[in-house]
Amino acid sequence: MFLISKFRVYMFYVFAVVAFLLIGFHGYLTFSHVEAGDALTLKYFAENFIYYGIVLLIILTVIFISTLVKSKNIYRELEKVIELSRQGKYFSGDQLKKLGKLGDKIIDINSQLNSLNEMKSLKISSLSNTVNFMLDKSNLSVIVLDALGLISKVSSQLLADLQIEEKDILNKFAENILDNFNYSSVMLELRKSKYMTLQSPLMIDSFEKPIDVYIVTFPIMNYKNELSNCICTLITKEELSKYEVVKQEVKPPADQLKIPREMQDLPLFKRLKDIFRH
Repeated sequence: MFLISKFRVYMFYVFAVVAFLLIGFHGYLTFSHVEAGDALTLKYFAENFIYYGIVLLIILTVIFISTLVKSKNIYRELEKVIELSRQGKYFSGDQLKKLGKLGDKIIDINSQLNSLNEMKSLKISSLSNTVNFMLDKSNLSVIVLDALGLISKVSSQLLADLQIEEKDILNKFAENILDNFNYSSVMLELRKSKYMTLQSPLMIDSFEKPIDVYIVTFPIMNYKNELSNCICTLITKEELSKYEVVKQEVKPPADQLKIPREMQDLPLFKRLKDIFRH
């Protein structure tokens, strides 16, 4: 089986038609102008030459049309397979077997892709179970948000601290239970910061009234350096002050920006100082 573009098929057909026409007319004219032999016999051969040329053109046209119809059928079958894959439906490969060797190759490719996808699914499920294990054993009150701000996982410690069940908080948007939590603003801030802190009333259906909580939100990036998840940790007011101290300690103290006395006494430094002064 050869796979060629439709343009090349058209060009081959046009070239073949023109070639047959030229050969037919040239042969007819040649036999017509030959003076040797019987004139009727030569005319018979010339007309037969044209006749066989026309028959060959008809056969070529039939082959060309059947090739186009076959290619459309292949395209239609591939569209069916793509639609089934898009809908997440399983196909046995019977549709592709109609395509001959091309279908067999596509089945082989699909089999390899399914194997790779299964390996990735196993890895993802293993990592998900690892995260669940860590959340169950963690002593931190943790909320995991997806890229849309939807709560996808929570730690057992959080449920114990708030005395709620998973159904009370899972699959809810953080903005709906945290009054001061604007996810768009949080996303923008986390793209340029290692973390951000905030205080917000927490309102859950089982609560009689909102309670104030202190939250530290950390960004989780994917391999494209895009923000894909957020981890929100509920902390005490004392722990919040520690995070604020960390932010202050990132900035160098003012004393470190002063130039030592020994450096100021150097001749080269004095010259540079005089240059910039003037």
